[in-house]
Amino acid sequence: MRREPGASGTNSGTDTAHLTVRARDKRVSVRLTVASDPATPPEILQAMAADPSRTVRRALAARTDASGELLRELARDPDLKTRQTLAENPACPSDVLILLVDDPHGSVRWSMPDHPGADIEVRRAICRSADEDLRRLLAERSGLDKETNATLAADPSPAVRAGLAAYTDDPDLLATLTADLDPKVRIGATQNPRTTTQHRRLLANDKSMAVRAAAVQSGRLPYDELQRLAHDRSINVRWWLATWPTTPESIVRILADDPHPDVATQAQARLR
Repeated sequence: MRREPGASGTNSGTDTAHLTVRARDKRVSVRLTVASDPATPPEILQAMAADPSRTVRRALAARTDASGELLRELARDPDLKTRQTLAENPACPSDVLILLVDDPHGSVRWSMPDHPGADIEVRRAICRSADEDLRRLLAERSGLDKETNATLAADPSPAVRAGLAAYTDDPDLLATLTADLDPKVRIGATQNPRTTTQHRRLLANDKSMAVRAAAVQSGRLPYDELQRLAHDRSINVRWWLATWPTTPESIVRILADDPHPDVATQAQARLR
């Protein structure tokens, strides 16, 4: 059976002249075959970046052997799915990822911190971004370099610093964030499994009720701190202590006699 020119595995299919003709074929299915063919030369792929079919351009964006020039052009493609496909391409180079950091759609921007090609230059671009959620997503990655950690620790957004506090694996940085002026950041520190017992004690005695309640919810407080919090001045802290599944039964029994009915009722329900 005769194969059409451009079909992989045939001499005619790898011929540049035939591929050039097929790249301009009126049928999308034919052009898609050329866009996906590993034998298609870079210059033909480059010309296809302006293909009127989104399906063809998406196939180009998925190619791990595509040239940087082609991928840079696709980074500005009007089709969202094309740019999303490009963002998922593990071979996407750093300079293209930097372009995608400023993409108009969040789904593209927010995938940048997890991209395997996100090097220090990409992280710098993310730190400069006006997108607070994007900076927070970067802050929630462990194993960040010292420069990125320092930049994020000075971020004006408490949400970004809170994400850093919850996920950083740098003990010195975590200690600094535990004393951050914003309670949201200190709440983040209560969620980090690397927070030391000493710092957990400080958080359990924090001036902010929300931080003390978060310390309870960490489930990692020493027993004597739990005993003290059973008599905390905040009803909310005592209620969370009565509610949280890791609270020892002996502490729950204390709360069953709490002067506030909401706390006492919750503790009694736990005991039943």
